Amino acid sequence: MTDPAGSWSIEYADGSANAYRIANDGGGATFEYRPVTAAQSSTGRYSGGEPRRGDLDAAQVAELWRQVAALEANPKLQTTDRMKGTGSFRVTDAAGARAFIILRGPALLAFDALLAAY
Repeated sequence: MTDPAGSWSIEYADGSANAYRIANDGGGATFEYRPVTAAQSSTGRYSGGEPRRGDLDAAQVAELWRQVAALEANPKLQTTDRMKGTGSFRVTDAAGARAFIILRGPALLAFDALLAAY
């Protein structure tokens, strides 16, 4: 899947609750990374690093949507419970808003690696 027509957003919280927002409001795709800080972590020590934001090009957006569509379409990767290590998605596009949770495994790790490159 490529960049869908119209405005869209993908909100994702990784297995450590670091938050990502990738969106296109019609002016081009952007991402924002909001990491957990040590003050927010349950241990008082974990930090997800530094916040960052930027723009995505067409190839990055196409790969992002390819992976999100594959995760969303595979019920074997999904769970109904948000546990540590799972990835929580909320996708909003012309089709509406939907949410799903992905179990930790190779597909989710590949998605995390994609986002780490932004």
